[in-house]
Amino acid sequence: MRYFRLIENLPGRNSLGYGLGPGRWNPFGTPMIYACSVSALNFLELLSIKGPIVTQSHWKLVLIEITGSIPDLDPETLAPDWKNRPYPRSTQEFGGKWAKSMLSLSLKIPSRRLPLSSYPDEHNLLINPLHPDFSSRVTVFGEWDVSFEVNQ
Repeated sequence: MRYFRLIENLPGRNSLGYGLGPGRWNPFGTPMIYACSVSALNFLELLSIKGPIVTQSHWKLVLIEITGSIPDLDPETLAPDWKNRPYPRSTQEFGGKWAKSMLSLSLKIPSRRLPLSSYPDEHNLLINPLHPDFSSRVTVFGEWDVSFEVNQ
C-alpha cells in the first residue's frame, strides 16, 4: 500500500528519518513516523498544526510503499479526548504502548482534522521505525519538492 509523508527538505535529511520528539500518538522518547493515505492530508495536517510559518520552509513529499497487512484502529476504542488540542496524554499512551508491543509495523488511525466518518478511507498512518520488519517492508517509492507558497 502507498502512503505519503511530508518532511522539511533539509540537507542530509533521510526520507524515512525520525526523531524522539512527542506527537499526538507518541510520547517523548518513542520514535514514530507519521504518514497519510492521501497526499493532500499531509498539507492539511502540517498547516493546521504549525500554521502559516510552514510557508517559510522548503518541503519534500515522500511516497512510501508498505508491504503486508496494515491493521485499523477501531474507532470505538478511541479515548473521548482523542481530538483535544493540545493532544492529550491518552493518545500518546496508546501510541507508546502500541509501538512497544511490536504487534504490527504500522497502524491506520483517524485524522483529527477530518470527520470520523471518512475513516478508514482517508486516514493517517503510524509507522514504528523500531519494528523488526521496518527495513524489509517500508521503502521510499518517490520524492518531490513541494511548497506551501502559491508563487514558486
